[in-house]
Amino acid sequence: MNMVYDNFAKGKPAQWFCNADVIHSTGFTPYLAKGTALLGNTNEAFNQIWNLPVDQSLITGREWAELFALEMNATNKIQVLPSWGLKLIGLFIPVLREMYEMRYQYDRTYFFDSSKFINKFNCEPTTNKMAATNS
Repeated sequence: MNMVYDNFAKGKPAQWFCNADVIHSTGFTPYLAKGTALLGNTNEAFNQIWNLPVDQSLITGREWAELFALEMNATNKIQVLPSWGLKLIGLFIPVLREMYEMRYQYDRTYFFDSSKFINKFNCEPTTNKMAATNS
């Protein structure tokens, strides 16, 4: 979300990788930290697969940018760096070279079903709107 928030804060368009029109789950870091601690201190959670709690609503990268733009009173513009562009820029910017390998998080639906965690620990994750408000 840094490429959305930081750019809006500078008066620039948000940036997103590969495809801003597919669903993308993102967790609110303070809540994810609490979830990690909770799993680490729950014996019966051992040796199971868990997804940390994220808002279960389905929003796209473009909708993420819209949430931030509304909260920040920013112009809602978004630039999408295509996969080939990510690879090309990665030749010159080492951190983006590594992002090319992570493009699967941005070029298709990337949704975490955290209903198992929500039901087990009787919790409600931070909503996407609340996460955008507190960033």
